[in-house]
Amino acid sequence: MTTIFADAKTGVMVSDSKCSGDGSWYPVTKVFRVGDELVGIAGSLKEGRAWLKWYAAGKKGVRPKLESFVALSLRKEGLYELCNDGLELLVERGFLGVGSGGPCATAAFMAGASPVRSVEIACLVDLGSGGDVVVHKLKAGK
Repeated sequence: MTTIFADAKTGVMVSDSKCSGDGSWYPVTKVFRVGDELVGIAGSLKEGRAWLKWYAAGKKGVRPKLESFVALSLRKEGLYELCNDGLELLVERGFLGVGSGGPCATAAFMAGASPVRSVEIACLVDLGSGGDVVVHKLKAGK
């Protein structure tokens, strides 16, 4: 239950901050800086954090088992979808939303909304997304 949207052209990754569990919700960080890239994780928080630790360590050791997980990596070279089977797919159109609100954010962007407004719109529609909308930018010159 997440909305993460990234746009390679503007070098931004935007996310909601809502994490639900046990009948309530609380804010969490969903986008992380790993070296020169931004990595957004959606799906199981436990799986995502284990995968992020492995990924940030240079993919050393055994890749964690993942069932309900997807990530986006925004790099100076472009935007990649990082799949739970280990594949890294270049998003050729340069923008993508993932998580339960990802399709809504993508549609809003395609209709002319900014990346931030796209996530705000997704949070209005997707019950699993909400909290503060957080904007991350690639480092200048990257």
